[in-house]
Amino acid sequence: MKTSRKTDYGIHALMILAKKDGEELSVNEIAEIENVSASYLAKVMQDLSNHNIVSSSEGKQGGYTLNLPPEEITLAQVTDIFEAENGVFDCVDDLHGCTIRDRCKIHAVFSRAYQTMLSELEATTIADILDPEIKDNVNKMGS
Repeated sequence: MKTSRKTDYGIHALMILAKKDGEELSVNEIAEIENVSASYLAKVMQDLSNHNIVSSSEGKQGGYTLNLPPEEITLAQVTDIFEAENGVFDCVDDLHGCTIRDRCKIHAVFSRAYQTMLSELEATTIADILDPEIKDNVNKMGS
């Protein structure tokens, strides 16, 4: 699955806020740390705020903090905000009125794979990916 830039920016912003442990950061500060466009990140942060993942305060000294502990924010929650609901498989026959979609083996395989991926995202929190050892653990899993 290829995730959107919004998902990537959102997850990284949440990691930054988690590492700052309650310190309020502006969009510009997060964007500078993340080395991304502040205007694009502002839209991402607004979406995270609208879904109560982060809290925002307005004004010159305003900024963002996590609304939940990092142990309670799953990657699935973030992905659900920014990714399409139809999963990872777009049927080429959607435009042509496919009549076998409910019996299609291709859809069944991709649906199971998508559900497995969602389960992994549900089981992984922002706190889990703050640990720099995660890359080593992922590499060991693939061996």
